[in-house]
Amino acid sequence: MLEELQRLQAHIGVLKSRLTHYETENNALTEASATVAEQHHAQVVHKNGIITKKQEEIENLTEQLTEVQSQFKQLNTDATALADRYSRLEKSCTDLKNRFQDILSERNELRVIKEKMQNEQRHAQQEIQSLQQERDRLLQKNELARTKVETIIQRLSILGTEQDQHAQEIQQLAHPTEVNEEMQS
Repeated sequence: MLEELQRLQAHIGVLKSRLTHYETENNALTEASATVAEQHHAQVVHKNGIITKKQEEIENLTEQLTEVQSQFKQLNTDATALADRYSRLEKSCTDLKNRFQDILSERNELRVIKEKMQNEQRHAQQEIQSLQQERDRLLQKNELARTKVETIIQRLSILGTEQDQHAQEIQQLAHPTEVNEEMQS
């Protein structure tokens, strides 16, 4: 029995040593597990923080996307309005170009008319000058004829009474209005 008791004690000693070994291993594993749990918790917290940041970034990007889409719609609206305005301006430009062409053709016609009228004016002035020269020449001729007639009348009046009658007739021919006035008075 003693042998059995010694064997039991040896087994108990081995069991105690194993128990202490397992207890130290258990403590080490518990500490490792706690460390791993803490690390895991820290990673989870870190990952949750990253996820929160990413969600905030997603929300910001979503808001920016909404704003950009709104701006895009506004730009499309503005582009349509500008295209309409451009087409109206292009039409106005075409109308102005046509009007300008009309004005140019009218201006050219007016230039032709002006040149024609200037030529006509020059001709008319030349005619006026020639008519004035003709008038001056005729006035000189008339004055010359008048002086000759008056000279003849004076000579006839000197010739005598018989020829007075002829002088009166000649005077009537030379100055018919004067004779008519004398007869009326």
